[in-house]
Amino acid sequence: MPELTLDDLHYLYVVVPVDDDDRTENLTVPQMSDRQFREWIVAKGEMHGVQILPTFGRLGMETRLSMINRLVRNGVRIYLAPRSAPPA
Repeated sequence: MPELTLDDLHYLYVVVPVDDDDRTENLTVPQMSDRQFREWIVAKGEMHGVQILPTFGRLGMETRLSMINRLVRNGVRIYLAPRSAPPA
């Protein structure tokens, strides 16, 4: 699988817990809070035997992309939502 781009992050949906709540929601990577992203990326790495150590503080999109691409480089499959075709 080729590495992802910043644009791809808008098509990577993750089911995550709502911060400070028992519910879950389906969000794209840019929509996730830093806490939600940290918890997801660490858990995803653990599931596949890849250690991910996210930095503290704000996680920009470039940093998130770098962490996701580290998973990709280690053979973790990342599935993106289909992109809708442009109107004819």
